[in-house]
Amino acid sequence: MRRTARFPRLSDFPEQVQEVNASSPPAAFRDLGRFRLVQTVEVISNLSAALTPESREDANDWLVQVEHLLVDAYLMFELAAQAAQDDEELLKALQRPVGNCVPATEHCRALPLYGWRLQHLEDVAAGMEAAELSLANGAAASPWAAFVEGRSRLRGERSRDAFEMGFLIRMYQRVVEAGDRG
Repeated sequence: MRRTARFPRLSDFPEQVQEVNASSPPAAFRDLGRFRLVQTVEVISNLSAALTPESREDANDWLVQVEHLLVDAYLMFELAAQAAQDDEELLKALQRPVGNCVPATEHCRALPLYGWRLQHLEDVAAGMEAAELSLANGAAASPWAAFVEGRSRLRGERSRDAFEMGFLIRMYQRVVEAGDRG
């Protein structure tokens, strides 16, 4: 069950929310956008409270409408972020090794798994996920660093081999996909 979004307060944000630059990850820009919406609602609320009784009647209706639009925009951001996360989780689930193969993607045929690889499906999936995350915009690590780091965390030759294979499978799928677009 999903929890409903509530409109945040300025105190809900860390002080670092405004420290965004060109190399910041997309989540930092979303957080700053949310922060700016909350700031705007706060300014409107303060402006509404500062109105004189004579000006309040005309201005208050407009300010309330603007405040409602900002709250609605914030809720749309939240719904869009949740939908994007759901889509990403579904894509990952569809591309994980299932049974005896890695399912086909739009651009790549199904890739079969045999023998010991089937006993290490979790390691194959971890390699695929590490490759995908390393290729994402704003990735924290390069593909080669993600490969070395992920491989080094595993014990046993077969687990490392399965991780490597998963990493290479995802890279292969992405190369085929890029070739089809090119």
